[in-house]
Amino acid sequence: MSGPITWFIKNPIAANLLMVLLIIGGYTSIPKLDKQFFPTPEINQIEIRMEFRGASPREVEEQISVRIEEAIHDLNGIEELRSTSREGVGVVFVEVETDYPTQKLTNDINTRVDAIRSFPSEAERPTVTEITYRHQMGRVQIYGDLSEREMKELGEILRDELVRQPWVSIVELQTARPYEVSIEVSEDSLQRYQLTFDQVTAAVRSASVNLPAGAVQRDSGDLLIQTRGQAYDRADFESIVLRSDVSGQELLLSDVSTVRDTFEDIDVDIEFNGKRSLGLNVYVTTSPDVILTTNTVKAWVAERELSLPEGVSLEFWQDPSKSFKERVRTLVSNGLGGLVLVIIVLMLFLRPMLAFWVSVGIVVAYMGTLFLLPYTGQGLNMISLFAFLLTLGIVVDDAIIVGESVHSAQSRGLSGVHGALVGTRQVVKPVVFAVISTMVFFAPMFFLPGEWGPASKGIPVVVCLALAFSLIESLLILPSHLAHMKPEPAIPDSGWLTRTRMACAGWLARFANERYRPFLEKCLRNHASVGGFFLVLLCLSLALFGGGYLKSAFFPRVNSDFVVGTVELPQGGAFADSQAMRDRLVTAAEAIKTDYNSQSRYQQTPAIDNILGVAGANKVDLLVQTVSDDLDTEEMTKRLRQSLGDLSQAKDVRFDYTIRDPGKPISLLFASDSISDLEVLSQDVRAALERYPGVFDISDSFDAPLEELVLSLKPAAEALGITLSDVAKQIRQAFYGEEVQRIPRDGEDVRVMIRYPESERRAIANINSMYIRTRDGAEVPFSTVATYRVETGYQSIERLDRLRTLEVSADVAEDGAPPRGIVESVLRNDGPVWLQRYPGLTINMDGELQEEIEFQQAMVYMGSLSMLVIFGLMAIAFKSYWQPFLVLTAVPFGLMGAIFGHWLLGWQVSMFSIMGVIACAGVVVNDNLVLIDRINNLRDEGMDLLDALLQGATDRFRPIVLTSVTTFVGLVPIMLETSVQAQFLIPMVVSLSFGVMFATGVTLVLVPALYLLGDDVGKYLTLLTKREIERSDRDVTPPLV
Repeated sequence: MSGPITWFIKNPIAANLLMVLLIIGGYTSIPKLDKQFFPTPEINQIEIRMEFRGASPREVEEQISVRIEEAIHDLNGIEELRSTSREGVGVVFVEVETDYPTQKLTNDINTRVDAIRSFPSEAERPTVTEITYRHQMGRVQIYGDLSEREMKELGEILRDELVRQPWVSIVELQTARPYEVSIEVSEDSLQRYQLTFDQVTAAVRSASVNLPAGAVQRDSGDLLIQTRGQAYDRADFESIVLRSDVSGQELLLSDVSTVRDTFEDIDVDIEFNGKRSLGLNVYVTTSPDVILTTNTVKAWVAERELSLPEGVSLEFWQDPSKSFKERVRTLVSNGLGGLVLVIIVLMLFLRPMLAFWVSVGIVVAYMGTLFLLPYTGQGLNMISLFAFLLTLGIVVDDAIIVGESVHSAQSRGLSGVHGALVGTRQVVKPVVFAVISTMVFFAPMFFLPGEWGPASKGIPVVVCLALAFSLIESLLILPSHLAHMKPEPAIPDSGWLTRTRMACAGWLARFANERYRPFLEKCLRNHASVGGFFLVLLCLSLALFGGGYLKSAFFPRVNSDFVVGTVELPQGGAFADSQAMRDRLVTAAEAIKTDYNSQSRYQQTPAIDNILGVAGANKVDLLVQTVSDDLDTEEMTKRLRQSLGDLSQAKDVRFDYTIRDPGKPISLLFASDSISDLEVLSQDVRAALERYPGVFDISDSFDAPLEELVLSLKPAAEALGITLSDVAKQIRQAFYGEEVQRIPRDGEDVRVMIRYPESERRAIANINSMYIRTRDGAEVPFSTVATYRVETGYQSIERLDRLRTLEVSADVAEDGAPPRGIVESVLRNDGPVWLQRYPGLTINMDGELQEEIEFQQAMVYMGSLSMLVIFGLMAIAFKSYWQPFLVLTAVPFGLMGAIFGHWLLGWQVSMFSIMGVIACAGVVVNDNLVLIDRINNLRDEGMDLLDALLQGATDRFRPIVLTSVTTFVGLVPIMLETSVQAQFLIPMVVSLSFGVMFATGVTLVLVPALYLLGDDVGKYLTLLTKREIERSDRDVTPPLV
């Protein structure tokens, strides 16, 4: 490394050109970077979806899901199989193994699924899709006084216009019901005109058709022959002839049925600010730029709204650019504040020009990082921007160590160039190894599991690049600048800055020599007691965490700009009940909105803006948008919930105000091939959870039964030649309907269905009054040939790796026991009993708990591996097994500082706290490296061990203190930030900043004590070995002569 260092010191133009190249390269790379709120996650999933309309979940499971699972389960690359069977549709999700080519597995699955020949004939074709991530750039809400058909037609026009705008990839029309032509024939009409559903279906299919019939090949050219009789609307279908006689009398479809050109029978009703509404979701697939896309959509909305029909409005909301700008503003302002504090600290203790060039190193390291960042697949987002802020006090450490070493060399009388060379060479090894060790400690973040794993890669990428360029700057560029810096005048000027700097520098030097050195000397005389004292502190911090004095949550609860409410009603209720519940929620939200917005502090910027209410079949959703940053969404959510009063008629009620709703904190997943075992087990698990105080709102996937009618034949049916298939087909035709054909219209395939009128489909009693047609045309009452019974079914059937599953979830009160402790207690006390009672049962934790365990296991494994790698590197560098241990002592005490920091500031321990501990581990070893390297150099020069410890610690006191202080003060602004935008990142900052400060005391006091203790142990072992050799020599019997 001395070659390049010497060359750059002697060639300052090359150093300046390198610095300018990095700065220009970083500046020109900024426009190339993707700009998004969160980084693009990796979704290694494949979806196989197949519709089987009208089928119950049990039929879908047997006929669709199981067949797909059995066909594909043995393919290479499958990590996990999950399937969901609901009414009318089966979905199988395939989790792809890490690093296995997803496209190859998708092709293999397609081949296997296409080879299945046993799917029901009534089912749709299966679709196999590789799930890819799309960046949502907001939603355009269309609302006003229009009918449902007019609203959908306008939505389709606006969708097609918006998708043609620049920086927009996909626009989806949400919650619009598909069109449908329903030909409704009553049982009375079928009997009066002696018709069957099959006859009506055949007549429509034969008359409503477009068919090419070839061409007439003439000398003058081919003449195409076409048949165009396709019916497209109600009038076309009503004019279809069903039957005619020799007299020319015709029976038209309109004579026997009612043709309704309407929408599919799906229960959904959306209101936005009290009016009918549809949503346009805007997506970008590649190279997202949240600012450009949202500005484009806003401009289009403003222009298009001028030409809308009267009473119709457009609203662009769920705008990600608002949060992006606010968070960028927060991080940049705090980053600049931290940079100013770092510069102030440097100016107080270093020469102004030295402090300037050290500060320039931050800019060079950051611009070099931006230069290469586009080629790493990372962009500018909340994670990468936070990583820049996180490294603010870290990247300056190398420059401080090099700068202080060069300054010390030049202060000893060495010339500028020679002093720069000598000073830099003295710290090359600790600086290089410090950077490598920090990179190694950050490396585990490349391999984190779960949904946050890929998203967090921006942190190690930015840190590693910044550290690499910091190393280049501190070893190649900074020494060149310091070599040609004018020497400090013998008589300094009398300016206030110089006086302040001299006073601070003098105070720090006096403190090191007059306070710290005598204190360290006393500690070294009692080094065993010092080691014991620090060990007690470490145990105290671990007890503080393990004893439950610190609250923990895998993902911190951070307030969002939206309040989301969900009310689930009992299955099978009337749609009017869902609409009434939706209106109740919206009314309560409107009252809260009026109350807040009328307050004086919200006159300029309202507290609450838009309110969206969605009524579904048995589910109601509420979305309330908050605008003011001063609004406490947690308090508002509590007020909203209280204003709703009693909701005992609901099966489940949940309101969330955080940026990420993790669901219920307790979630257990049971898998078995016996559904009867799972049904009984669900009650056992409920009873087990109810024993723990604070556990409430226990639910399971079997607690919402769905009633099913199961048909069976009577003995009389066989005599009439009627089979169960005949009965099932005619019942399906009457109540679900038979799809006659699909017609292309308005950009979608419109189903044409023949069935009973809605009034006859709504009553079970009409099954008894219908007639079953035999093959010879006779009509037999249903009650004569068949009967039915009511059985309990399921809303959905979940499967995991080809086994049926039961999911039990529960909530825990804030003052209750930790959810993880409850689950571990249940599994420890009740799990073995269940496993013995129910053969073939498997038990897994699910949801946030499972993510937390996987995350912690990965961090412990990768962190331990990192420490082993660093131990090996240090052992080689120091040629010792003991000194690498001294370097790594900073890691557990950095953890101690993180725990005390969370306790002092009252923060929850979260996944970001653990990531901060890992980051802290990579930083705190640097000071130990610098100190031990200096002590070794002094001992190599022949200095006594005790004197070397005292002198080395005193020599490195200033750079160690400066690196720790700059790291801490660089993070102080974000640590004190009160805005919502920074709350989920602060735990990581707390871990890093307090860990560094506590570990500094370890470096300055404990490491010298342990160094001396290690020497004592070495001497003791040497003495024992010597005595053993002497004893062996005395025990040797003289040989006989």
